[in-house]
Amino acid sequence: MRLKFIIVLIVGTFSANAQDILWEKSYGGRQADLLFDVIATPDYGFILAGSSFSGQTGNKLAEGHGNLDYCIWKMDEKGIQEWQKSFGGTGNDLLKSIQATRDGGFILGGTSNSDISAQYGQMENKTERCRGGNDYWVVKLNAHGQEIWQKTIGGTGQDDLIAVIPSRDGGYLLCGSSNSGVGGDKTSKSNGNLDYWIVKLNDAGKMEWQKSFGGKYADILRSVTATADGGYILGGSSNSPQGNDKSTQNYGKGSDYWIIKINKTGDMEWQQTIGGEGNDQLFAIHQTHDKGYIVGGNSDSGANGSKSKGSKNGIDFWVLKLDTDGFTQWQETYDFGAADMLTSIVENDDHTYLIGGHAKAVSGKSKDQDGINDYIVLKISEKGESLWEYTVGSDGQDILRKAIETRDGGYLLAGTSNPEFRRDMTDAKGSASSKRKPSVSVGSDENLAIADDIQNAIDDAVNAVADQVNGFVDDKINAVTNSINDGIRKATGQKEDSRLKFGVNAPVGKLMDLTKGGGGSGSGLDSAQEMLDKKGPKKGLYTSRSKQVNYGDKDFWVVKLGEKDKLSKEREMLQAAPNPVIQYTNVIIGFEYEKGTLSVFDISGRRLQHFTISDRTVPVNLSGCPDGIYIVKVSTNKGEGSVKLIKSN
Repeated sequence: MRLKFIIVLIVGTFSANAQDILWEKSYGGRQADLLFDVIATPDYGFILAGSSFSGQTGNKLAEGHGNLDYCIWKMDEKGIQEWQKSFGGTGNDLLKSIQATRDGGFILGGTSNSDISAQYGQMENKTERCRGGNDYWVVKLNAHGQEIWQKTIGGTGQDDLIAVIPSRDGGYLLCGSSNSGVGGDKTSKSNGNLDYWIVKLNDAGKMEWQKSFGGKYADILRSVTATADGGYILGGSSNSPQGNDKSTQNYGKGSDYWIIKINKTGDMEWQQTIGGEGNDQLFAIHQTHDKGYIVGGNSDSGANGSKSKGSKNGIDFWVLKLDTDGFTQWQETYDFGAADMLTSIVENDDHTYLIGGHAKAVSGKSKDQDGINDYIVLKISEKGESLWEYTVGSDGQDILRKAIETRDGGYLLAGTSNPEFRRDMTDAKGSASSKRKPSVSVGSDENLAIADDIQNAIDDAVNAVADQVNGFVDDKINAVTNSINDGIRKATGQKEDSRLKFGVNAPVGKLMDLTKGGGGSGSGLDSAQEMLDKKGPKKGLYTSRSKQVNYGDKDFWVVKLGEKDKLSKEREMLQAAPNPVIQYTNVIIGFEYEKGTLSVFDISGRRLQHFTISDRTVPVNLSGCPDGIYIVKVSTNKGEGSVKLIKSN
């Protein structure tokens, strides 16, 4: 009997205890894979976004292009890979942001110092030259991760993109920090050491307008969200005094939160400076259901300035709820250890808030986090009361970048894990060694701000590359040497323990050239490298605590949490998102099938579209249809059903 359905609901509960791990997954190659963003997809899966130095090793299938490449992984709801893509040029490409677009695809945004790839004109390669030191680099993809267009935008200096935001008109807002003056693509002058720099593109990637906001010193943009009125809220940190675009003085010697509200054309509507006498670094801002704002970051300030509750132990999470005009409604600090770094905050569907970050505890305070970073996730009420907190970690260094609520009502934690940065390598005080240079304190007129923060992610990536290249080249040299020696022994009849050895007479620099892209195909050493165990977990990196598998020096690490007694959200076996529809929607088929068709009908029953399908998520284009009601019918070898769409501009 053929299965027929219109809507089938599946309702269940998590069987795990409160905030138990439902599953955890690692993704990466043998070298450095650095995660910076994650988004949930309409099909209950998710996409990971970051940068990779690895070639086709571990469980990474995409080939490298340069040093660090953009890397995205599409996963189903259980963390099983559906596809992955890599995009890059000749240098370092640091992917910081991914967003779903209304045509069912995705927009990628990050920072690049790459020139045009050697395979110019081919998809997944960089097609425009670098304008200065670092540029904004944006890549538009379709629903399957295939490139539609790309754009490089920059001035003559350092331009570091932190976020890309889809706009209501189908375009995109590029957001970051810049020390470039007028030149290249930049038409606005520099105010100080670093300014907020906003660039508006249309749906085809053409620049429409740009704006810079800044004071005398370092103004570092870290988070941007579209607002209900068609504008945007910008959040970052500033150590600039009053002057230029900044209307208020700083509260202390360090940085303060600096928040700017702009309209849809980039004109400033209002600004707020919030801080204490210490160092206050904003990392996340979102508009809330009441059209106010939730703001999160890190602070070591006491109860002074505009901060009503002092930090309790070193650096703490500092969270504020603002009204529609940016005035504080409530604020709270949350302490986990000596250095607590908030990296994300989102509003859940029930108007609670999910906060994510990482924490380095005081040695001896907790056996689960002894002087090294673990993932920290905290759920708070609408008024800021702590509801629960949870710590997840390995024996290595775990840096949480994003925590989100998933469509099934669970929570996804995504970041980077370094298994070789181990707890047993920390010193007696519980702090581990690091190659990062110390930050330079700023604040006086004589000492212009040196904005280390904006470069920290890039510094980490470059250090990771530098740490890995020599070992990587050594592996290749050893592989070639062993292969040659084995061949010589066989040819000359020597035994395996013979002292006859031959080395590889090639300069290391040449070998490094051959290893571009983390050892992708095409080098003369590939046949020898294939003798190495490139696939699967890396030998010698053992399981530890919450983490079961390690693939390389740094992996993407994703943990799925379930909450006790929380009902999973109702799931329709056939649905569309978004709905109402502006131009495109994704029809999501909630069951496996081999083949089928999709048809679109208007309210009178006239068939407008009909095509074959094989995927669980199918983009449908209604851009040429007038506003009204439409019916999508899906027929497959496993069942059929329909869903109503509302087209409304």
